[in-house]
Amino acid sequence: MKKKIVKFFKYLKKHITGLNKTIMYVKRNTGNLYLYVLIDIIRCYIKYGSNYDEYRIYEFYIVKRGIESTYLTKHFHNKIKKYLYRKKLISFLNDRRDFYKKYDKYLNRDICYSKNLSFKQLEELISTKKTIVCKSSNTKENTTEVLELKDFRSPAFLLDSAKKNNLPILEEYLPQHKDIERINPNNINILSITTLRTDNEVDVVGAIMKFGISRTFEYDYKKSNYVNCYVDLKTGIIKQRGRDRYGEIISKHPVTNEKLINFEVPLFEKAINTAIKCAKETDELLEVEWNFMISNKKVALISCNKWEDYTFVQIPEYLNNKVGLKPLYVDRLSKDI
Repeated sequence: MKKKIVKFFKYLKKHITGLNKTIMYVKRNTGNLYLYVLIDIIRCYIKYGSNYDEYRIYEFYIVKRGIESTYLTKHFHNKIKKYLYRKKLISFLNDRRDFYKKYDKYLNRDICYSKNLSFKQLEELISTKKTIVCKSSNTKENTTEVLELKDFRSPAFLLDSAKKNNLPILEEYLPQHKDIERINPNNINILSITTLRTDNEVDVVGAIMKFGISRTFEYDYKKSNYVNCYVDLKTGIIKQRGRDRYGEIISKHPVTNEKLINFEVPLFEKAINTAIKCAKETDELLEVEWNFMISNKKVALISCNKWEDYTFVQIPEYLNNKVGLKPLYVDRLSKDI
């Protein structure tokens, strides 16, 4: 207990501004005294390992006592990472070529590599597609360009541009589903589905629809700010308001003014089933966030990564009876932790 208190006060010194903002936020919303809120934050930190941001986001200041223990906190998640990630070096997270090779069945679009085909074959491919998405192989560089054949004298000039910019991966351009396009036509909007695999059992622990909010066209969703919308796992419908990266609550898309609540994600069940299939083929990671682009007829796997959005999907209004994800993790990983 003493060690935890000492650790908390060292943490407090580094984050005094943020802690003070949280205390004032809770004080305004509850009418509780400043000292009472501070003591309660310390209590939750010692007992549940929650930081002040989690205290505010998970609404520990109003939930029933005991419910706090059901939330997946950063402290607990860091503790179980060694069970979730079985290999230190996971190449398919860093190299698109390894990722595409591993999950070829779920990409649902034509992909080729400029170094693997003859120049004539590449010209034939490009001449039939008209629009090509060119990407870097290294995901950390994260460079993406959408090139139109009409903007070049010939396919040869398009290829030359891709090579000069070190973009060896050429992909078929997929237009997104018309309903998603209506919400936001400027960016590729992504459906992220997170799975937890233990042995041969796969749980879907969360689904988030990410709508870009750029006012100019940007194909790479990671380069755009976006609104996160929690998707109900049973229905595939967005039933609550979304949040932007700063936590601001949003009911309508900031650019198009389209309503986000009651939006039904197209091909949602197909995306869920695809995520489960991918999880069953992944031994290196037990917990994975799968990112999909949805067209009118296809669910296309775009990328995957280690999950970082466990805080967002545990916002109390998204949960049944405001119970968090920790009991599921404890149950599934009981043999290890």
